[in-house]
Amino acid sequence: MTSNFDIQKLQSVLKDFYTAVGIRISIFDDEFNPVIEYPESLPAFCRNIRQSSAGLSACKDCDRAACLRAQKRGEAHIYTCHAGLTEAITPIQLDGGVIGYAILAHMMPVENYQNAAVNACRLSEKYGVEEQVSRKAIKEITPRTMKQIHAAARVLDALAAYVQIRDYAHFKDGNLARDIEVFVSRNLGGNLSSEIICNKFHCSRSGLYALSKRAFGCGIMQYVNARRIELAKKLLKDGKSISEVASACGFEDYSYFCRVFRRAEGCSPGQFLSAVDDNN
Repeated sequence: MTSNFDIQKLQSVLKDFYTAVGIRISIFDDEFNPVIEYPESLPAFCRNIRQSSAGLSACKDCDRAACLRAQKRGEAHIYTCHAGLTEAITPIQLDGGVIGYAILAHMMPVENYQNAAVNACRLSEKYGVEEQVSRKAIKEITPRTMKQIHAAARVLDALAAYVQIRDYAHFKDGNLARDIEVFVSRNLGGNLSSEIICNKFHCSRSGLYALSKRAFGCGIMQYVNARRIELAKKLLKDGKSISEVASACGFEDYSYFCRVFRRAEGCSPGQFLSAVDDNN
């Protein structure tokens, strides 16, 4: 996990939200794991589904897919979960990156209540829940108009902004920096553009740059190139040709490799090899 949350303060905020809106709310971290929920207990309909391993797995997959959509959209959106209930999700953003997610779950729309209830009960059967049991459980979920659901989603957006402004969530720089360092080390010979690193660690270019400056003392691509040149020197000493080294260090353009090498070492790869040979 690369994000960290102030659970005590979030507990108070979520309780206030539930008191005002009356809809169960959850906070997930940046790796799609639940951090805190209010109320803690699930409604009976969802508990019944999660009693089976297939149902629990489907719920987790649905949550993950919702988080990924929220990450891509960058704002609250409403959707129907795998079990037929209406939910809303919004990303919690920090430094241009996504640090977590806020989710409103277990809602049923008034406008299409009968059809939605029948569909939800039918879907729950594939997880081993008898229709009669689901019909009883679904009645515990308070129907809401779509106007209310959309309003709740907008308030959810405001809550996510509040969590960020009040510093109730922040990145664990040390962990994230180590994760990036490992990822770079393992992929020096591949495509390590800033876009790929941003996508891998769910952060913006500006957020990645700021973290790289704090952790490595330079921008992320400067750091990547520095690591590549370290590897290049080792491979040159091991007897690899300059073209082989350029390719092994992720440089598709031979001339660009030579320019980066000269900028870092003050000499060309050929001059570096000559110096190594002279010392031997």
